[in-house]
Amino acid sequence: MFERRTTTERIELAKAKMTKVLDHFLYVVELHANNSFVVYLPTLASQIPPSYAANAFNVFQRSMHQIEIVRLCAIWDSADADKENIPTVVELIDNEEIIEVLAAETRSHWTDGGGHLLNPSDDPELAAIEQEAVKIANNQFGDEQALKAKTELMQAINDSRAILNSPRLASVMNLRDKHLAHSLTTTRREKRAPVQPMKFGDETDLLKASIPIVERLYCWVNGKGFSIGDSQDIDQKNAEALWNGCKFDVLR
Repeated sequence: MFERRTTTERIELAKAKMTKVLDHFLYVVELHANNSFVVYLPTLASQIPPSYAANAFNVFQRSMHQIEIVRLCAIWDSADADKENIPTVVELIDNEEIIEVLAAETRSHWTDGGGHLLNPSDDPELAAIEQEAVKIANNQFGDEQALKAKTELMQAINDSRAILNSPRLASVMNLRDKHLAHSLTTTRREKRAPVQPMKFGDETDLLKASIPIVERLYCWVNGKGFSIGDSQDIDQKNAEALWNGCKFDVLR
């Protein structure tokens, strides 16, 4: 798909798309935090008695659940130059030369400039020795980080391809294609082979499996660390503050 592009073009495009992928994924994480109360816990549902209002609540609950599934599927949709998703980033970087370049970028972050002493010795000779020691340490750490970059990029690529070939993703994507994105009698996927129905919670397992992949790709493609776990904690507190504060008074 991207073989005609130069290494530099592929890396620049991967960086741009991975920035967007992280944004899209963080929205799914926010949706999931809210759905932990709306869909998965009885926090709200237990307050709704059998009533006309229950019908409206069921619509609200389904819509929240469905938009999480739709947005998560978009993260794992097919690779395409116009799409901002994990498979596209994987196709862009799954190349030995590109991985070497990304590893070299990581190494140069630590080795270029040789490092700077915070409190160098007043003795010029000692200061030079100290500076050389810092340079050696930075070079060693840079090599270690470059190796880690290559290892974790390959791990992210392999894990991504495992998910793309998994029955769980096929089930979730089939539900999206058949009932949410379109109204189909039979999907193309079902015409090729039987597809197991999506089970409640499959989207949660898919979300969890995606987290280390997104973190590793963003870290080593864009050269920036990001903790999705920290975002999850914040989103959960925000959702808890809202939904635990909601009280329904519904007449039967």
